[in-house]
Amino acid sequence: MRHARLKPVEQSSFMHIYNRVAGTRLDLPFQAVEKAEFVRRLVRLSQLYVVEIVAYQVMGNHFHLLVYIPALPPSLSETCARFNRFFPNKPPLTPESAACVRLAPQLRDISLFMKDLQQPFTRWFNRTRPVRRRGHLWADRFKNTVLECGLAVWDCWKYIEMNPVRAGLAPTPADYGFGSFGQWTDTGRHPYAEVLEQRLLPRFRELLQVNTTQELRQALHREFTRIQATTVRVPSERLSDAMARKGRPEPFTTQIDRRVRYWVDGLVIGSECFVQSTVATMRTKHIFSKRRLSRAVGRPNEPRPDLVCYKHLRALLD
Repeated sequence: MRHARLKPVEQSSFMHIYNRVAGTRLDLPFQAVEKAEFVRRLVRLSQLYVVEIVAYQVMGNHFHLLVYIPALPPSLSETCARFNRFFPNKPPLTPESAACVRLAPQLRDISLFMKDLQQPFTRWFNRTRPVRRRGHLWADRFKNTVLECGLAVWDCWKYIEMNPVRAGLAPTPADYGFGSFGQWTDTGRHPYAEVLEQRLLPRFRELLQVNTTQELRQALHREFTRIQATTVRVPSERLSDAMARKGRPEPFTTQIDRRVRYWVDGLVIGSECFVQSTVATMRTKHIFSKRRLSRAVGRPNEPRPDLVCYKHLRALLD
């Protein structure tokens, strides 16, 4: 049964957005051309919406976005300016028009943003195949996880950027050209540097002891180097072992050298106070239950991170 999406309405929020194409995990329809086109459309659409991109990764059959959504819609003058720049051939909007009043709150709506990203990309993808394709591209509607600014955003950001390394596509996140960290490394400037400066640095100065985006990039690089240097590769788990685990709770780990479903399938991640207040704000209070909280575990020999996820996940077989 489809549930109502959790979207903070009257408060700013960070979100991890994820979706994958229909098919099996071995289907990889996105090659360099498709990945570049997806990034191009993402960059362009962010000029219309006030949904701000923090990080992105486009893989062979899925994508990850880390976004910031402001609490308030843009002003009517900004709404018109964004619309008129984005649609130069359409009749211009004016702040006094009813259309502008209707459009303003829509420009912070993540559902509309993703619709305008995914549907046109699907049409482009279908018509550019050697044999023209028809039908759906995405397996389901996109998933979104609300994140508390601070440790939750930091750990999720690292998890997103490590995707090509986990998939064996690049030795480091810096070597992958279809992710934000790879672009940051290649050009020396983050593709959304203003977002980092305005949204992350004020909080990360205390959390990570950084004062500039350059120091923030160095902190990310150190984390990636440390993780890769201490990761111990183990043989693949036997099918019988996986079946024995099926149906048991899957641990919520903050290790970024492995796939962690909580970052994708979790509803809200942050401190317990943040999770409780966020869920209570977006849903009726009686629905919140501490029994649904999954507490994170960190890497071996490290302190337990102060993170919880509002959702229990069962171990599944691929």
